[in-house]
Amino acid sequence: MNTTTETSTRRTGLLAATVRDYVLPFGACASVAGLWLIVISTITAATGSTLLVLALVVLPGAVIMGVSARERGRWFEYVLVWIGFFTAVPLYGVVLLIGGYGIVLARAWRRRRPRITEDPEG
Repeated sequence: MNTTTETSTRRTGLLAATVRDYVLPFGACASVAGLWLIVISTITAATGSTLLVLALVVLPGAVIMGVSARERGRWFEYVLVWIGFFTAVPLYGVVLLIGGYGIVLARAWRRRRPRITEDPEG
């Protein structure tokens, strides 16, 4: 009985740690990327400028790389998100932008707050 309770408690703790360490960063970053996409579509619908779309897509990654030296070292992750968005058909580009920024920013979040057992530069 006691080992079952300990196993259940351990599993619950592992599930909570997984959610905190992986699901929460990705969910938060993908949500912010989705909101940013709504801002992009609202602004470009009013102006009709395709160059403005390009600039607004690049803006979040450029700001983050401008602020953080650690993220400048991983510039290729942001460039892959931009290439995926610019070269895709429109609906697939939306998925790539939200998913791409979600993954890249979640990785940045994890690099900023590594677990005790992880390498801080990993």
